[in-house]
This record gives sequence, structure tokens and C-alpha cells, in this order.
Amino acid sequence: MPNDLKNSYKECKKLYRDIIFGFSEKRFEFSKKKVYLKHPNEIDSGESDKKQEDYFFLAQEKGLKSEEGALEFAIEQDLWSKEKEEELERSKERLKTLELTKDKLIIKKQVDSLMEDIKPLEDKVFLLNHERTEHIGLTAETFSSKKANEYTIQQSFFKDKALSKPFFSEEDFDLLEQEEVSECLSLYAEMYEDFSSDQMKLIAICPFFMNNFYLCGENAANFFRKPIVELTNFQTSLLSSGRYYKSLISNSKSAPEEYYETPKKLTEWYHLQDKTQAVKDSMESKGEAGGKSIVGANRKELEALETEEEGVIDLNAIAQEKGSLDFDEILKLHGI
Repeated sequence: MPNDLKNSYKECKKLYRDIIFGFSEKRFEFSKKKVYLKHPNEIDSGESDKKQEDYFFLAQEKGLKSEEGALEFAIEQDLWSKEKEEELERSKERLKTLELTKDKLIIKKQVDSLMEDIKPLEDKVFLLNHERTEHIGLTAETFSSKKANEYTIQQSFFKDKALSKPFFSEEDFDLLEQEEVSECLSLYAEMYEDFSSDQMKLIAICPFFMNNFYLCGENAANFFRKPIVELTNFQTSLLSSGRYYKSLISNSKSAPEEYYETPKKLTEWYHLQDKTQAVKDSMESKGEAGGKSIVGANRKELEALETEEEGVIDLNAIAQEKGSLDFDEILKLHGI
């Protein structure tokens, strides 16, 4: 999880409050005025997508090239190359593979080691994307996305908590300076960062949410007392994370007291339980016994891996008992 997540119960509870009410409170830097940002739902997202299609058509009518056309032109003019395009695609695929691998790892040392490969690759993809954008220039996709975002801002900013008084009329928004439009877009992006997938996991694991979520039984839609189609995207995301953690908590060892210090530590405990169970299921499907040791695990990680029925194998103790352990024996102990 990113380090900039809000990782205290107090911060998570404030975001939880915003999810319940369906809006976020922000304040403009240039005017110091408070603004209420409506959380989007599926209808809003659909309207934004439709607007983007209309703006894309308008952009092409005005002569802007599509991204594909602009890419071909940039290559023809030697501003970009097929080799760099292929290198960018390979780097993206490699990065995606590494991220998927990282999500399956159990041991922190292994994750840290993999991050040493991921970070420079992320930097490489960022720089190549930036160079590509600079040479391709303004495309119909870029124009339509920008105009659709501005439409979304106008439709999402309100003066009141009831979300009944638009902050900008269409005329007011058209008269804004570019710096003011940029700040609006920044506030909207900040709202989305507040409710990222990783942040939702921290909110969902908090006892103040989970205790109430358990009371809903199997009908999670009753939680917000609204039809599913009327829920905001952040409300449905929270319910989805809630169902995941409810199942995980119900089928895992209880977290030790020290893991309740922060929501992040609590998620780490249950994610470790989930990954460990997947490893054990894989071993059992191969007819292998439980109680395996895992290379590189620290004591806390080993405690998390241990169930009530099985102990954690201590390689040093076994080596002393047998006199020595060869490589094949170590592999066997690890289910390999």
C-alpha cells in the first residue's frame, strides 16, 4: 500500500463519514471558499462517458488527429519510433507482471526485494510516457478527456451540503482562468485519492465499519438504505471491500492485539492469512502436509502462518536434531 494513505482510525472515520453522506468538503486555495464535491454514481459516470464521446466527435470535426493517427505521424516525422513504442509496451507488461507477483508474495523481505525491480521500471514507464505525450501532442482523445473532466467538475461542485446549489453556472465556469480550472481539477483528483482502492481497504477493516456491516447479514445493500443503482461509486467500493474482509475475518485467526494499532497493520495481518491459506491449499492439492516453514519469514510472519493444528518448522532445530540438512531436504520441508 502507498505510504501516503490516511492510516489512523480518526482519519479513516472522517472519510467513512464522507462516504455515508455522499460528498466531500474541500476548500479553494485561491478564494478560501468551501465547496462540496458530490460523489459520483454510475449514472454520473455514464453521463461523463457520453460527453467524452461527443467531445471526441467534435475534436475530429475540427481536425484533431486520433491518438493512433498522431502516433503514426510522429513516427513518420522521426519524433518517436516504433522501437520506443515497443519498449514502452514491454515495460508496461513487465511492470504489470511484477505487480501481480508482488501481490502473491507472503514474506516482507521478498516484497522489498521485488520493489527494487519495480521502482526503476515505474520511473522508466513514466519517462517514456512523458516523452511520447510531448511528441504526439494534442489528440482528439486528450481534448475530449479534458473537456469531459471540466463538464464533470461543473456538475459535481456545490455550495451546500444538500447538493442543491451548483457552485458554478455554465457561464461562470467558462469565465474561469486556467489556473482556477486547474485547481478545480486538482481538488477533484484529491477526492479520488481519498477513496482509492487501498484506502477503502483501510476503512473497511476498521471496527467502526465492520461491526455495523456484520449486522446487515447477507443483504449488504441494506447498509446504506438505498437501491444499489443509487449508491455512489465509493459506497459500492466500500461494500465490496467489506464483504471481502468479512469473509476473511470469519475464516482466519484473530489478529494479535498489537496489529490493532493502525488499520494498515490490521490489513497486513489478514492479507497474510489470505495469502498463506492460498499457499496451503496449493500444497494440499499436491498431497503435501501442512506445517511448512517459509524461507525469509521473520518471527511475526511465522506466527501468522501457524494454525492451531500445526506448528512452524524451525530449520535450525531440525538441523541440530539430525546433525545436518542437505539442500534436497530443505526443499522438501518447504513443499518444493
